[in-house]
Amino acid sequence: MQDKNPIIKLYGAKGCHKTRFYKEFLEARGLPFSFLDVIENENYAEELRSLYESGKLNFPTITIGTKKLRNPRTDELNKWINKLIPSILEIQHDKENHQFVLDINGEKAKVEYQLKNDKMYLVHSEVPVQLRGRGIGKVLVEKTFEKLTEEGYKAVAVCSYVRAVASRSDKWKSIIEH
Repeated sequence: MQDKNPIIKLYGAKGCHKTRFYKEFLEARGLPFSFLDVIENENYAEELRSLYESGKLNFPTITIGTKKLRNPRTDELNKWINKLIPSILEIQHDKENHQFVLDINGEKAKVEYQLKNDKMYLVHSEVPVQLRGRGIGKVLVEKTFEKLTEEGYKAVAVCSYVRAVASRSDKWKSIIEH
């Protein structure tokens, strides 16, 4: 699921304490990123200047795909990482409400199911409107498949979207019926 993640770049300087903080932050999250030292490499400096109308060397700056964050607070950086790279999030199995939930900054994407004869019938999937079009649905469904497999369930894809995701990969044939 990591293959479609946006590219992360950290523009900064080796000697800058804020740059070091962001480097450690991204490494701790296990996120692949490029560190571009704008003091030691003029090409990186020019690339950074081109991101700003002023043409100034505003660092540290982090880009996640096309999203540009200039010296972001930790909560803001986390918010954008969660929104733009949902594959790093943990899926939760809410057994009481018969659903698998991916919490993206308080917004809940979910796959609902019904249990019958020791099988999960995956009946509905939903991604909040404001998060659609970012591949979150596919991540949600694949993480659901992984979690139910981990928990020892077999499933039947009733929801058309869940069925479509299941049919795109032989990986799920042994646990997901169509």
